[in-house]
This record gives sequence, C-alpha cells and structure tokens, in this order.
Amino acid sequence: MGVAALAVAAGAAAAVLSRQVLEPYKPAIEIPGERVLPDFTLTDQNGNPFKLSSVKGKAVLIYFGYTHCPDVCPLVMTKYGQLVKALGNRANDVALIFITVDPERDNVEAMKKYVAYYSDRIIALTGSPEEIDAVARLYNVYYKKYPPDEKGNYLVDHYALVLGADRKHILRLAFTPDMPFEEYQKGVEWLLTKP
Repeated sequence: MGVAALAVAAGAAAAVLSRQVLEPYKPAIEIPGERVLPDFTLTDQNGNPFKLSSVKGKAVLIYFGYTHCPDVCPLVMTKYGQLVKALGNRANDVALIFITVDPERDNVEAMKKYVAYYSDRIIALTGSPEEIDAVARLYNVYYKKYPPDEKGNYLVDHYALVLGADRKHILRLAFTPDMPFEEYQKGVEWLLTKP
C-alpha cells in the first residue's frame, strides 16, 4: 500500500473515530424526565426477600415476563446472559431483574431453574398473585392470563419492554426484546456513565 493510500486510510479512520466522539450514544428509546423507579419487595429465586433499594448504586434492568413464555422472554433472558459475559467485572455494577407475571406457576424453584440456564447473576423475582399485581400496578405494567386449554396450559399476554435505570434508579431508557444485543450493551454502558 502506497503512502497516499495509507494517508487516506488513516484519514478515514480518524474521521470515523471523531464522529464517534462527536456523536455519543443515544438510546433508541430514551425516557425523558427524572422518574425514580418505585421501591418494592418480592421474593428472589433463593427464597429470600429482595428490595429494589438493596441494589441502589447499581444500574438496573427490569423485565416482566414468565418462564413458560414461548417467544419474547427467552430473547430478553439471552441478552441478560450475554450482558453478564460482555461486561466482565462491570457486571457487578448492574442488577439484571426478571419479575414473573405468572406467580401461580413461577414459584421460587421454577424461577431458579429457569434463570440458571441463562446466568446465575440474574435476579428472578416472584411472590403471591397480590404482590405481583401490586408491583405491576406500581410500574404501570399490563398483563393478562388467558384461559387454560384442555391440558391446563395457558399463555400470559404481557408488557414486553425492558426498563433501564441508572445507579440512582432514575429511569433512562427502554429496550425491546428484539433489539440487537449491541443496543443492550451500549445502553447499559451508557447507564453506567451516569453520575
């Protein structure tokens, strides 16, 4: 490669780098305002009480779903597992939370078995139907259980966005289940830059 070609290549690389510096990450779904995530208490996959305020100082992702979900929930849990690997030690600064909307089936044991497939770093939460309903209302999250079929199986229609908050638990962004993993990773890294 000649000197002129090297100079052109170097110039192109510098242009890309400067564009990245001049154009910082902007979330695909940014949530304006200063809404702080409401605190709540549920039961984690080890049977222990979990309060959201116990992870203050960590960025938070919260997703409402259920273990029998055939489509969007596995997509989100896969991204949670990928985040743990991609972030390395910085994963300690992020709480990846999965709250069931199907507490009748998703007891402590079911939640533990389900999230263990993706990562043991995921915080899986359950509770009584009344407790789950109270947290869903607190977060303005919709869900609806459909009538069971002849074998007793049923689906639950539910809100599918992943909510992302910074270390002060101020809601900053949201992800859809089908967004590319790169968006999740950049979004979490952006949350971690917030003071």
